[in-house]
Amino acid sequence: PANVVFVYLLVRDCVDHNIVKETELQAVVLACLYLSYSYMGNEISYPLKPFLVETDKEKFWDRCVNIINKLSGSMLRINAEPSFFTEIFTELKSVGAHTEFRT
Repeated sequence: PANVVFVYLLVRDCVDHNIVKETELQAVVLACLYLSYSYMGNEISYPLKPFLVETDKEKFWDRCVNIINKLSGSMLRINAEPSFFTEIFTELKSVGAHTEFRT
């Protein structure tokens, strides 16, 4: 579940009420997935195309850099501190247990 917890951490902190368009939400979630694969994955690089919503790659990279700038501390911390990982994992399980979040 380490990869799922990592993606949850990114998505949780990147998705907020300011996102009003479905395509914007999709772009943020896909950027989080790309960063998760890149950070936690075994490959040297991943193909970019499946993660793009816009045709402008610069928007994607700007979004990724913004996420890294915002969350690099948490990204490092989740791997360095087992208690922080447990805290995020417990939160994820709690959110998953509430059916009202699934609609």
